[in-house]
Amino acid sequence: EIDRVSDKNITFVSKKNIVYERELLPFPHQRIFFGAPGTGKSFELNRQAVENFKIDEYERVTFHPNYMYGHFVGAFKPFPRILKTANGDIKKDADGNIQETIVYEYVPGILMKQLIKALKNPDKNYLIIIEEINRSNVAAVFGDIFQLLDRNIDGNSEYDITTSRELQEYLKKELRGIYNERLGEDFSRLYLPFNLYIWATMNSADQGVYPMDTAFKRRWNFTYLGINDNEEGILEREVSLGRGEYARTVKWNELRKSINIELLEECKVNEDKLLGPYF
Repeated sequence: EIDRVSDKNITFVSKKNIVYERELLPFPHQRIFFGAPGTGKSFELNRQAVENFKIDEYERVTFHPNYMYGHFVGAFKPFPRILKTANGDIKKDADGNIQETIVYEYVPGILMKQLIKALKNPDKNYLIIIEEINRSNVAAVFGDIFQLLDRNIDGNSEYDITTSRELQEYLKKELRGIYNERLGEDFSRLYLPFNLYIWATMNSADQGVYPMDTAFKRRWNFTYLGINDNEEGILEREVSLGRGEYARTVKWNELRKSINIELLEECKVNEDKLLGPYF
């Protein structure tokens, strides 16, 4: 239960009277960096991740058309298991080949892995970085987790969802001995805690990407990186053009601006398809 909220931190006390204090990050829990290719979206997002999270507190994934709920959240998958005798020896056939069978186990995706860490360690912050979030069907990838993206003033999910039987059993195994009133004693409910962040990048102008509906987009904070933002780091970079007597060296920033202004903009190309500083 929340005990006190201030501008810098949250102090909260568990039902077992264990006191935790977590420093609030000055960032939204769910944010998307978007803009033209080469504007430094991934670079800027990664820079902020490194500055605000330890190396073992953030994970990165790239969405693609075949990426689905089972990859992102988790699903039952077949696994080979070596058969053993009652005393623990590996079973072998008459020719000495190791005997195996196929079993099914719940395999967590990146979201479930980070969620488990966040629930186990409420005094630490965890982050999921999603590159190219709109290159997959986000409605299918997030599934019922979509409902959990609504956060309240404390950073927790506004609403819970009911867990499936396989997920319920997985949570029982992973969170054994950890009390969380909101999850329920039988882990029949699920929510996103305040110490789990999800940041992403996207280029809305790319062809062949999946559109996002308004209900999904409104749950994210969007940060636009313009075509000439973050160009300070490339002002002195040069590129070589031509061969032989026609060879010359020019400033990359001047070249890409000339391409944008004299070629692409003349053809009425939208800004989010122009060349960014790091294209």
